[in-house]
Amino acid sequence: MKNFCNVIPEFCLPIVQEKILQLYENLEKQGLLPKDINLGLSSFNAKNNNLFFVAFNKDTEHSLRNLMSEIDAKTNRVIIIPNGEENYFDFAIEYNICNIIHITKLNETMLLGILKGFLKRNFDFESFFKPNENIFDKSYSLSGDISMLRLVEHTFTDFINRIENEMRNMFIINCHELVTNAIAYGVLGITAYVRDKKDYGVINYTNIYIPPNKEVKVRLMMNKSLYGISVRDFGGLLTMQRILERIRRQSIVEGETIPQGIEDYTGRGLAILSHHGLLLFSIKPGEFTEVSLISRMEAVFERKPISILATEL
Repeated sequence: MKNFCNVIPEFCLPIVQEKILQLYENLEKQGLLPKDINLGLSSFNAKNNNLFFVAFNKDTEHSLRNLMSEIDAKTNRVIIIPNGEENYFDFAIEYNICNIIHITKLNETMLLGILKGFLKRNFDFESFFKPNENIFDKSYSLSGDISMLRLVEHTFTDFINRIENEMRNMFIINCHELVTNAIAYGVLGITAYVRDKKDYGVINYTNIYIPPNKEVKVRLMMNKSLYGISVRDFGGLLTMQRILERIRRQSIVEGETIPQGIEDYTGRGLAILSHHGLLLFSIKPGEFTEVSLISRMEAVFERKPISILATEL
């Protein structure tokens, strides 16, 4: 069985097809493409392992629905590539497609990471870093008595000291969001329903005891242009449908002026992170949830399109 990267006109807008093919060709010239990947440009065989790059709009909707009826979600991946504010969320939620990369965020590093993650069957943040280029790579474990007061600053000082001053606050905010979410779901067991009602929150706690069997694992990675934060909890309560629904509530699509969930208590943090970089989810229901953020080592504060990739094992 072969692995195919599919860029098929029937599913792609010309601008999407042209950019992916250009990036693919650049990676091929540099000898960076994974050996086990093939390119599909006209048709596909549903029996192969297929990675489809698609653009959802009124012109492609019919073809995409036919595609979804033919393929096996376990051996095939669909990446939605928007190029505007079109409403692709209803389609994504209907088919549980939690892979959305805006065309402006697609570059060689992104495409190569997606291809590597596809072959591994897991979109983890290691696929987006070259080990020989890393200047920092360290794992941490949060367990026992934990003080929530300046937790990130006190726990990850060695990493923070390597970041330029203007980027430190952004990293601290992003890392705090990921760690507190992991503690809420994986340690305190606060359900999505309870969080939506704002009955409880990690912010209400100054000290937390994390049992050894519920430790929160954090891994931080950095090279000259990117940093990565990976946080794993052992609750396994998050789902791809939950991710899609929350981010949809905080997003503006064509015809809207404000997010539907502007008054929601939850979801805003994940949505903000998805604009700061590439947000990755690796989920095994009932066992673990790993959420990672890959962001650039530069102080850019304007709102950018979302980037999310997810694997449910």
